[in-house]
Amino acid sequence: MNPPQTASQSAPQIAARFRATAGAHQGFGDTPRAALDALLSCLPPNGAAAAAPDAPIVIWPYNRGDAFFSDAQQARLQELKQRGPETLTPAEQEEWDRLIEAAFDATIARTQAFSPAKR
Repeated sequence: MNPPQTASQSAPQIAARFRATAGAHQGFGDTPRAALDALLSCLPPNGAAAAAPDAPIVIWPYNRGDAFFSDAQQARLQELKQRGPETLTPAEQEEWDRLIEAAFDATIARTQAFSPAKR
């Protein structure tokens, strides 16, 4: 069993266009199916129900703007991530913090906006 992916940036996560989650587990891929496959590969043998019984599997666009987090915000966040937090000026660090907070808020809003396809 693979441990859940963490917030650290792995190569597949940096290039991913879609993200799939089930509780604390997540997978990333170029297509919704690839993200789902990556998620399923890191779940326990009994699947999402065993990993997070009350958490639905959610798939959404990743690393690109949408109604909740704009293309400009996403591009700037990626630029700052690529440079690395240790190289940022104090003003850029504040901008980084605001973008991370906005991205987190967007994730919550995005998840709340989706209606379940299947229960």
